[in-house]
Amino acid sequence: METKTNPNDELLSCFDEQGNLTEPKPRSLVCRDGTRQWHAVANIWLVNKQGQILCTRRALHLSGNPGKWQSYLGGHVKAGSSFLKTALAELEEEVGLAVRESGLVLIDKGKYEPWMHFYENYAYLFNSDISQLIFNDGEIIGAKWYNMDEYNKELLSHPENWCNSCTLSNQLKIKQWLEKIC
Repeated sequence: METKTNPNDELLSCFDEQGNLTEPKPRSLVCRDGTRQWHAVANIWLVNKQGQILCTRRALHLSGNPGKWQSYLGGHVKAGSSFLKTALAELEEEVGLAVRESGLVLIDKGKYEPWMHFYENYAYLFNSDISQLIFNDGEIIGAKWYNMDEYNKELLSHPENWCNSCTLSNQLKIKQWLEKIC
C-alpha cells in the first residue's frame, strides 16, 4: 500500500529576500503566519486560440480559498525541484495534462511580498474541450472558459468569489504571446 505524505510536511524550496536558495523547510512552517518564509510557487494559465482563459473553482474542503474561482493552476516548488518542473507536475496532477517544457511560455516572474512568494507564471495553449481535462487530485470542482473582458467584469463585480487572479499586465502579455503563435 502506498503511503501518502501530509502536504503540510513536504519540504519546500526556500530563499532569502534576495532570492538566494537557502535550506529547505517544511510547508507547515513556511506557509504559516508568524513563521512565514520566502518560498517559491509556479502558476500556469491555460488559454485557447480565442484568447479565453480557463478558470477553475477550488474544492470546498481546501484550507485556502475554498469554493473560490481562480484563473490559474499551480503549486509550491518542492525542495530539489524547479519552477518549470513544478509547473509541469502541477498541470499533470491537477488537470491530467502531460506537456513538454517547450509548451510552456514564461509570462511573468518576480516576488510577492505579502505571501513571501518568489513566483514564475506560465501560459499553456490548450485548444481542447474542458471535458478532456481530468481533475485528478480533488482540488477542482468546476471549470469554465472566460474571455478576458468577461473575466475582468466577473472579478470586479464579485471579488469575494475569486482568488489567484490574472492581472491586466499579464493579460496583455498573454494576448501578445497568442498573437505571435496563432
